[in-house]
Amino acid sequence: MTSAAESRELQTLLADTRNLPRLFEALMPAIARKLKCGRCLLFLRDPDSWQSACTHGWWDKPAHAFPRDNSWRKQSPELPKTDPMFAAALRNPEALYIEDIDTADPKLVNRDYEAREFSHRALIHAPLFHAGKCYGILEPCVFDEPRIWSRQDRDATSWLQGRMGPLAAAYVAAHAPRG
Repeated sequence: MTSAAESRELQTLLADTRNLPRLFEALMPAIARKLKCGRCLLFLRDPDSWQSACTHGWWDKPAHAFPRDNSWRKQSPELPKTDPMFAAALRNPEALYIEDIDTADPKLVNRDYEAREFSHRALIHAPLFHAGKCYGILEPCVFDEPRIWSRQDRDATSWLQGRMGPLAAAYVAAHAPRG
């Protein structure tokens, strides 16, 4: 039985976790449909080595594309200083629901960084935790206008975070470079 938080499509996809790259590739458009977003990205990271990559993504049109090459790179230790949402994700597993980067609290959102790097207008910044560590961030977003995130959006995101956290950790263990 599906609740308001979970769709039958997401439930079906998450029932088979044998091939995580294929699962994550299928999840991105399914999550975007569920949340009515123009793009959905999955950033994964090794919390011990700080290696990270935007491993999966989907967008509805070329203008919303995110240049990802799936290459793992060492994150700068300065990133939490320039990206307050990333700093929050490292400390707290709760998702952030940004309705408008143009009017968001500057202590929470570096508007110039978000506009330059991501070009979105509103987003969900959902940390993926497992065993007390952040293994990634799920980032559905919209463009062109602000977005009020509904209770259903928040419930679906929370449901996804609970299921994707252990999968993100398993993917990182299998795919992130060592050392």
